[in-house]
Amino acid sequence: MDDAERSNALSLVGVQKVWDELARSPFVQRDLGVPIDRLPDIGEEAVSARSTRAAEAIALLDRVNTSSLSRDMQTNHEVARALANRMSREGERYWLAFDPLGVGFFALFAPTAYGGGFLLGNVAGMLAKQRFDASGDLDRYLGLVEDYARIIDQMRERTIGQARRGIRMPRVQLVQSIELISRFRAGIKSLVPPESRLAAAGGSLAFDKIADRVARSVDPALGRLAATLEDSDYRASAPEAVGIGQYQSGAALYRELVSEHTTMEVSPEEVHAEGLRRMDIVRDEMAALLKQVGYSGSPQDYRVDIERNPSWRADTPAEIEAVFRRYIARIEPHIERLFRFRPQAPHDVAALPEALAASMTFGYYDAPGPEQPAGRYLFNAGNLAGGPLANIASLNYHELVPGHHFHIASQRENEALHPIRANALFNAFNEGWAEYAATLAGEIGMYEAPEERFGRLMMDAFLNCRLVVDTGMNALGWSLDRARAYMRDNAFMPETEIGSESVRYSCDIPAQSLAYKLGEQFLMDQREAMRTALGERFDIRDFHDAVLKPGALPLPLTAKNVATAIGEVLARS
Repeated sequence: MDDAERSNALSLVGVQKVWDELARSPFVQRDLGVPIDRLPDIGEEAVSARSTRAAEAIALLDRVNTSSLSRDMQTNHEVARALANRMSREGERYWLAFDPLGVGFFALFAPTAYGGGFLLGNVAGMLAKQRFDASGDLDRYLGLVEDYARIIDQMRERTIGQARRGIRMPRVQLVQSIELISRFRAGIKSLVPPESRLAAAGGSLAFDKIADRVARSVDPALGRLAATLEDSDYRASAPEAVGIGQYQSGAALYRELVSEHTTMEVSPEEVHAEGLRRMDIVRDEMAALLKQVGYSGSPQDYRVDIERNPSWRADTPAEIEAVFRRYIARIEPHIERLFRFRPQAPHDVAALPEALAASMTFGYYDAPGPEQPAGRYLFNAGNLAGGPLANIASLNYHELVPGHHFHIASQRENEALHPIRANALFNAFNEGWAEYAATLAGEIGMYEAPEERFGRLMMDAFLNCRLVVDTGMNALGWSLDRARAYMRDNAFMPETEIGSESVRYSCDIPAQSLAYKLGEQFLMDQREAMRTALGERFDIRDFHDAVLKPGALPLPLTAKNVATAIGEVLARS
């Protein structure tokens, strides 16, 4: 066996090892249509074991001479190496930041909206789609209910273990966490399927068994977690300060998370400076828009006037859905001239589950799967009904078409990709593409009314503001009050959203929010580099093919694909 053959064989084995690890995730199994028997194990022992296996895969991958691999195998290899590196760090980080969903969103504390709350919400959504068609389905479901309770107990155990190590939830997060667990506890009846779904499993008898299991397992587990959070000693010791930097090794870990979430070597100080620079640009663009429409007040005044205009308000989830669908229909005639490669799965919108509504500002994209053919954006109806809807156009194009839905659904449908890439998530790519898509929508005229253009600028301000306050609170010593004051002046958000978002950055998933605008700018720079290199031969569809077809990647690999695409166009000339 020569060196090339040996490298190919080693790489295939190493990539397979990393894919085997990813495929243990019930969320990946759900997307693959595989029956789910176990839920994620977020205990320290399981996390440490996963890190050990990932480190073993890295040792194997590092023996490969990648120069002898084909281009596609090189990409598979690099993706596997990046994912394994992320998993290999979980064990050593466990008590300060853990990854409950297994996607690289390292959360400081378990009972938070984007940490354990997101995990429990995803699990509940998965349970709601479980089928009861064959013998054993009831027993499988009862086992999953027990597993659901086990996850809650592991969240409690980690919270107690953190406290023993001097890592206590900041007071502001503790208040939100108590409310979050209360909402989950109030909604546990949703874990019991209606009898109409249980006919093949025993009907009313199956219903009673599941209801009893939920009452005996899940409710007490949530009660134990709530009691831990409400314990007087725990509450008395909760710090007023926020940010990961206040904890031992937190400052160093934040710098690592900045690089991981952006897939670039960039420091918190550089990100902070970039955020301030971009905020100045947004301010200038807002001033230019107001001058164009003849408005003499401030941007804040303009936002208030939009909020008072009934044309930009909606009160019910159905009315908000109609606003999203207006923008879906608006962009549809333009898709063919912009994209060759796009998903077959349809897309839709729906209201966010009540248990998560209190802690999530907007919502999240829920990808299509075997039990849910459409990719959906789950929106926070309460928050959106509380303010003007001028930003819904921008939100729609970020979340659905041509944003998250175009990328994630097409990636999962793409049979040319190795499974490890069809199921990969890299935050800078995922969120960078979605923001690029929202900006692209503006370039083709999707923000028709001045209010819609202002809504897009409000979203720009909000996301650029994250670069400033996330780094400010986690790395530069900013207090929560200082961050919130900056957001009041610059983010154009209601006070309730400022409250939840500032806690998200400083107490929940630090550095995750940096990926949006930094990823978008990276893709914009790549597009303009391609346009400059090709001149009149530039076709935006070639750029979109180069970015979307390979699936989510660390941004340096996306840049390599764009460079290859440039070379291919030049070679055809």
